[in-house]
Amino acid sequence: MPRKPRHCPPGQVVHVCNRAVNRSQMFFCEFDYREVIKVLAEAIQKYPVDLFAYCLMPNHWHLLLRGRKTHAISKMLHWFSTKQSVRWRKMTQTTGAGAVYQNRFRSHLVIGGDAFLAVARYIERNPVSANLIRSPLHWKWSSASPESQIPIDTWPVPKPKGWAKYIEQQIDEETLRQIHISKRSCEPFGDEAKCKGSDPGSDPTPVPSFGPLIGNRCA
Repeated sequence: MPRKPRHCPPGQVVHVCNRAVNRSQMFFCEFDYREVIKVLAEAIQKYPVDLFAYCLMPNHWHLLLRGRKTHAISKMLHWFSTKQSVRWRKMTQTTGAGAVYQNRFRSHLVIGGDAFLAVARYIERNPVSANLIRSPLHWKWSSASPESQIPIDTWPVPKPKGWAKYIEQQIDEETLRQIHISKRSCEPFGDEAKCKGSDPGSDPTPVPSFGPLIGNRCA
């Protein structure tokens, strides 16, 4: 059966993500994250793709992108995933052990300014939702961090003043639900009614908790 094509048209903002095969952990220590950061930065420079937000997690990653040419995002992600997988297999001495990622990648369009801000906040809050850290600003491997090592392109909408405080706030349940639906179905996210503001209630994001990042590979 032919693979379902990913819908990443040029000029459109796209939320993409991918996860390790069997949900296994890929990144155990600072060295692992720094290596994949290098590959991602190289991929962004190599292809005509704008990067607006990103977050690397222990077993998956999220990117908010816009391709400037046809197939730019697919080509960039293919190059990034292939090179990162080869490096990871070499570092872990598991060359030839099979796929690193569970599939190519998942993607959905992000339509409109409110949707863009909602998805950007969702991406940068991922470590908080996974109970890895209390503040998204303290996760060094995302665009939220003051220590971010990858240049971020100018957003297609004005970045709200006080964004750092804004992403500290929990996301309302309905917005999270709609983002998760778009992730699973690869359908666009962008109905203005689905992109609500902050809600001081609970944050039900179904992201697994990994606990302390302790792994004997980097001990």
